[in-house]
Amino acid sequence: MSSSTLVKKTIPEARLFVIILLLMAASAAAIEFDQYDDDVAALLREYQSESDQQGSYNPSVLSFNQTTDAKTLVDFEKGLILVSAITPETLKQSIVNVLLTQIDPSVIDAKTAQDFGLVNQQTNRPFFWGQVVDHTGKPIEALRAAAEFADVLVRRRSFKDERFTVTIAMVKTHKDIAGGKYVKYAKDAGRQYGVSVSIMMAIMETESSFNPLARSRSNALGLMQIKADTAGRDYFSIIKGYKHTPTSAFLYSPKNNIEVAAGYLSILGDRYLVGIRDPKKLEYAMISSYNGGAGNLWRSLDKKGNKTKAIARINRMSTKEFYWFLTNRHIRQETRNYLKKVNGKKRKYINL
Repeated sequence: MSSSTLVKKTIPEARLFVIILLLMAASAAAIEFDQYDDDVAALLREYQSESDQQGSYNPSVLSFNQTTDAKTLVDFEKGLILVSAITPETLKQSIVNVLLTQIDPSVIDAKTAQDFGLVNQQTNRPFFWGQVVDHTGKPIEALRAAAEFADVLVRRRSFKDERFTVTIAMVKTHKDIAGGKYVKYAKDAGRQYGVSVSIMMAIMETESSFNPLARSRSNALGLMQIKADTAGRDYFSIIKGYKHTPTSAFLYSPKNNIEVAAGYLSILGDRYLVGIRDPKKLEYAMISSYNGGAGNLWRSLDKKGNKTKAIARINRMSTKEFYWFLTNRHIRQETRNYLKKVNGKKRKYINL
């Protein structure tokens, strides 16, 4: 990953890759903001102010193979892949690399994500199999097919800022294919900790868009965006019974990440939010607290953050009133929107 992956969803897709390219150069040179449109300049200012030596990341965007000669970005949310290079030959090789790569942390080193060409021994397919199809509409799993498709793409390349660039659109159902890789883990963890698999999958999609190497600027990691020193530590101390802070390698493992998330959701429901009587209201409270913390839930309901008074107020509300409150009056705007997103996405996983 690099520090060049922050992408605003409010900016039209046609300009997405121009912005990404600007972000790639942001750490290398001073930006003259008055050269850009207002929305682009605002994004670049935000990027510069929030980045640090470790970089600032959008969890749904994976950046790898970052060299002077070539750069590759994958936006799991939008289903777009950007490849840029200084020569057509390097561009072609970079396209082949991403088409045949295996970024599953159980197969490669999660810290580098640069072991291109490795195939998952269980499926015998590269990571993006089915999510990307070639010019004939077929999935790509062999070097010859990848090279032929790369030739087609290179002929359509654009050239700007001394770099050749190609964009690859994933299929419309790319999220269904990506999410399907993790349903078994969600089912197993959900059964173990008594958490609905539809909630697990909806949170996963909202948090990372099924990017297994997701990392946020606050250092939340993996599919379910687990923070090692909060949710990770709670999981081990409360559920496993000993104090431990999980490593990044542990949390980048999809199975581990999903299991920790399910365990943490059960901790929220059984411990931090205990006293909320209605199951549906408890579900809303769990989703909101997964994002914003239980403390902010209590402060949203009581000025002093008194848990007892907050729970009493919740129990007096109808389910509809409580949902409206969380999506309109929670003290964190991000949490208001988060509950809406998760609740909306949950419907498509309801039959799992």
